[in-house]
Amino acid sequence: MRSRTAVSFGGALLVAVLMASACTDSSEVRSPGATPTLPPETTASVAPLTTAAATTVPGTTTTESVRTWTLLATGDVLMERSERLGLDPFASITPPLGSADLSVVNVEMAISDRGTARDKTYVFRAPPAAAARIAAGGVRVGNLANNHAMDYGADALADTIDLLEGAGVVSIGAGRNIDEAYRYRVLTTRGGLNVAFVGASLIVPSGFAAGPTTPGIASAHTPDLARVLDTVRAAAAAAEAVVVVVHWGIERNPCTTETQRSLARQLLDAGADAVIGHHPHVLQPVVFTGEKLVAFSLGNFIWEPRENMGGETGVLQIDFDGDTVVGWTLHPHLLDVDGVPVPVDSGPRVNRIRDIISGDCGPHAPALTTTTTTLPPPTGTAGV
Repeated sequence: MRSRTAVSFGGALLVAVLMASACTDSSEVRSPGATPTLPPETTASVAPLTTAAATTVPGTTTTESVRTWTLLATGDVLMERSERLGLDPFASITPPLGSADLSVVNVEMAISDRGTARDKTYVFRAPPAAAARIAAGGVRVGNLANNHAMDYGADALADTIDLLEGAGVVSIGAGRNIDEAYRYRVLTTRGGLNVAFVGASLIVPSGFAAGPTTPGIASAHTPDLARVLDTVRAAAAAAEAVVVVVHWGIERNPCTTETQRSLARQLLDAGADAVIGHHPHVLQPVVFTGEKLVAFSLGNFIWEPRENMGGETGVLQIDFDGDTVVGWTLHPHLLDVDGVPVPVDSGPRVNRIRDIISGDCGPHAPALTTTTTTLPPPTGTAGV
């Protein structure tokens, strides 16, 4: 039987499973293992594909328990400014990303000095030194399934992958061809537990999707969703736990969409134990089912300076017992005048972080936004 741990905050238990429009708050937001009542879902059937390719990255084993481990996750990482200024944006992060068994960020840029900018509104690139800086910051996994990995073309994407991997950061969600983009990667915790990571994106600019012989990112749009779910199923068969990183949602909106909630349920049904989201550039709710967790958006983490919701972020700590999430904590941070995250524990902006992460996103959302943040129920058919 799976064990569950109830974690307290501020002397009271916080139930983070989100009913429609329900809310509470937290500073370091934490959750016990409550089980939600979930609304119906509309699902799509997709055909299974061939077994997904995988690579395994060995870890360092110790005498610690094999079952218990911790993941630290953060939001979007853009290091154009910090590298230009010679800053270490990871220096003040609490807890340090390297203190956990595993850590994952969304690398929202090309890392290269090659390539030509795409014809799009925003293009992001950092110099090659950024890869070593990310590795030195304790990052183990970098997601590239996003709408900026191909901003400077195929050569820059290849450099991004090679520089990250060469520095010791495993890349997911993009590759030189479709097989590389959709593969899962397996890392090993300090206690010897195998954890698989998968990356995919619902935000796919024209020409960004990987093809059979062309580089790009892993799209989660139909019919490509079938391959994403197949990869998750294969990862679940190969590793003790599965973490999926997905790019989705509406920019600057702290509330989730039905598309996000439906895809989250399909990923969980396929075998994901935690789903980590990005793209809105603001925080969105965290949903904990008692065994699995979805963080819909972790916002901007290293970025340009932001004084509004775009500068409110945090380090998400997820505690596991094997493949079971037993608790979670959000450690609040704010971006400083250089777009570097700094820990913070009080103030009006931290109160807003508490609201949004706990599910009370509506008061902070653009007009005419729905505030439903619950997950659809399992169907047993998603991805079959």
